Amino acid sequence: MARPRNPRTALLRLREQRALLDEKEAKLRLQAAQELGTMLLDCGADTIEPSQLKRLVTCALDRGIEVAIERIAPN
Repeated sequence: MARPRNPRTALLRLREQRALLDEKEAKLRLQAAQELGTMLLDCGADTIEPSQLKRLVTCALDRGIEVAIERIAPN
């Protein structure tokens, strides 16, 4: 891609690219949330209170996913 000679044109192009990336990020976040929601429903997590589920996930992330899985997984 050729570099524009005018800094103003370069800034406008950069803003357009940033807007497109923001839009793409929003779509991908929505898709990720939908996939996570489906997984939660599939494993029966819909029976857990939302506050408890949030606490569970937060604790697992704080300790590290692998450590949390080792602690709660059956031997």
